[in-house]
Amino acid sequence: MILAVPGQGFCLWDSVGNAETQNRQSPLPVLLAHVDPDDTLVVADGDDLDWIDHHAALLPLCRTMERTRNSVIQQRGQFRTWLDRGLDTGEIMAGGHICWTKVAQGLSGRLGEFIARYSGPVRPRGHQIVIELTDGTSATGFMTPQGDLLKPEAIISNKAHLRKHMAAMLRRFASAIPHY
Repeated sequence: MILAVPGQGFCLWDSVGNAETQNRQSPLPVLLAHVDPDDTLVVADGDDLDWIDHHAALLPLCRTMERTRNSVIQQRGQFRTWLDRGLDTGEIMAGGHICWTKVAQGLSGRLGEFIARYSGPVRPRGHQIVIELTDGTSATGFMTPQGDLLKPEAIISNKAHLRKHMAAMLRRFASAIPHY
C-alpha cells in the first residue's frame, strides 16, 4: 500500500499501519518498481484528489481501478471493503459472486460447490460458521495449494462480522484442492 501525502510525496504503508519514514521522499515510480498491482484504489476528495490527479500518469493500469468522490464515512467503508479483499503472502482466494440467503435458521452463502452456514451461538461465547458441500456433508478433506488443511468450522466472537468471515471462508474453500 502506498500512502500519498500532499506536500510530502509518497511513502510505503506497512501491514501494521505505519508509514515507513525512510521512504517518505521516494518518487512514485521508485515505489512501484518491480510491482505488478492487481488493484488500484484512490480515496480522496477536494484538493487531495486534485493532487492525485496531477500524478495520475504515474499510476499503473490495473484490472480493477476504483475512484471515489464520496463522503468520508462512505470512503472509509469502501476502503475497508477493498482492504478485506487483500491477500497475505502465499494466500490464494477464489473470486466470483457469493449468493447470500437469509432463512429462518440464519444466514448462508454459496460459492461454487460450497455453502457457508451460520449454525448458531456456541458456549461459553461465540458464533459458529460451518462450510458444507451442496449435498449437505461437511467440507472436510480440503487443503490450500500450499498443503495446509482447511477446517470446515470456525467460531467468531462478534456476530456483526458474520458475513465477512463467511465470505473469507467460502473464498478459501472455493480455491482449495481435495486432500487425498
